[in-house]
Parts: sequence; C-alpha cells; structure tokens
Amino acid sequence: MSGKLALVNVLLPGYFQWLGKNKLKFKASSTVTLIQDQGHNILVDTGNEEVEKYLLKALNKQGLKPENIDYLIITHHHPDHVGNKHLFKKAIKTDYLTSYKDEQFLIDFDIINKGKNIITDNISVISTPGHSLDSCSVITKTDKGIIVVAGDLFVKKQEEKNLVIQNKKEYNKNKKKIIKLADYIIPGHGDMFKVKK
Repeated sequence: MSGKLALVNVLLPGYFQWLGKNKLKFKASSTVTLIQDQGHNILVDTGNEEVEKYLLKALNKQGLKPENIDYLIITHHHPDHVGNKHLFKKAIKTDYLTSYKDEQFLIDFDIINKGKNIITDNISVISTPGHSLDSCSVITKTDKGIIVVAGDLFVKKQEEKNLVIQNKKEYNKNKKKIIKLADYIIPGHGDMFKVKK
C-alpha cells in the first residue's frame, strides 16, 4: 500500500437514471472510489443511504472497515454523494475548501498558497465548479497515469452531457481542463474510462 504511486479502485460504480418522461425525477448514487497512497486509505464520495450495505461489503473485500479510512474527500455536497458520510467518524473529511474532523476545522495553507488541497505527494484536490459551485476533482498520480475522480463534471462518459449544471461557463471550462489533464476519469455516476484526447 505504500508504493511510489497511488492505487485507485472503484468500489461502487455509481448510477443515475431519469424516471418518467418529463425528466423531473431521477434516482442516483455516486461512484465511490478508494485511493491508497503512502499508508493512507482515502475514500472519495460515499453514495446515497440506500447503498450503505454495498459500500460496507466493498470495503470488507479490500480488508477495510470504516474506521480504517483516513480521509474522506467529498466532490460536492449533494445527497447522492454524502449519504454515508456518517460511517467514517475517524476520517478527516475534506473537499476543496475545508478539512474537518469531529467539530474541529483545519486551516490548510496549501489551498491558499498553491491553489489545491494536497492530501499526499500523489493526491491533490482542485476546485472544478460548474455542476455545483462547490464541486472539486481529485487528481491522482498512478502507474497508469493521471486518474481524476471528477464528481459530476462527468456523469458516466466523456461525451455525455450533464443536465444539472449550476454554471455552464465554468462547467465547460473545467470539463476541458480535466480532459487535458487526465489519462483516465472516474465520473460521478459510472465506472472509470480512458480519456479520448
């Protein structure tokens, strides 16, 4: 687990499905990703409450329990991405802007000085608003190249359009930025895919 570059494993590929013809209702749960680097177990997003037992089973397959997670990174704070946050009581919870554990918030000068939240030498979190104003992406150096856990900047595939966008200009700018940066992308509601340049 403490190799030179990070290991990335999609624990639960997320899902997103419109219900009915008018596209006003949908069911969704985020992709849940485990990143292991420099002795740390890092989870990105937690899915909705309905997938709790599947998440616990997926962690168990990796030989882990919720208390073994050191960091929980949230790509944005929509309910389908944070539904199981309560399981990870020992983890430092973080996004692009803040880190906290219990009721203590941490000031991270990496964000102020470097424009990113540095988790380890191989993992950092950058702001990628568009889908929501608080959206962020996790940049990870691996043996396969750069893997970006991009939240809902991508729903399932590279070309697919997201219909839930808070700021279209920022969304399009950040989507292009991640495509240029990444070799592989883990989207908000699907499995990892190789980037087409």
